[in-house]
Amino acid sequence: MARDKANSKNIIGSIRQRIFDKFDNTALNNRRRLAGLGLLAFALFMFLTLFTGNTGFVRITELHLEKRSLAKENHKLLIELIDADLTVNRLKTDPRYIEHIARTRHFMSRPGEVIYRFK
Repeated sequence: MARDKANSKNIIGSIRQRIFDKFDNTALNNRRRLAGLGLLAFALFMFLTLFTGNTGFVRITELHLEKRSLAKENHKLLIELIDADLTVNRLKTDPRYIEHIARTRHFMSRPGEVIYRFK
């Protein structure tokens, strides 16, 4: 009889130990899942932060391209401004340039001259 009691205590003890182990493993698995979900959420947040919004790589690349385009346009306009300034200066000071413009653009002639146009 004593043996049956000791044997039943061992069986009950082993069942109890299995149940506690199962709960411990369940808690460990839950912590692992929670840590994995947290890591996934962090990775998703970092991905969205890096690739979207005003500070994302896509927006920064667009801004760099726009800056480069504006710099080229600015350079082109600066060249046009310098050319216009030189033209204004020549129109103010050079009578031969004025005559050239009058003859080529407006087809003007001096009295007694005949203009021939070739097509």
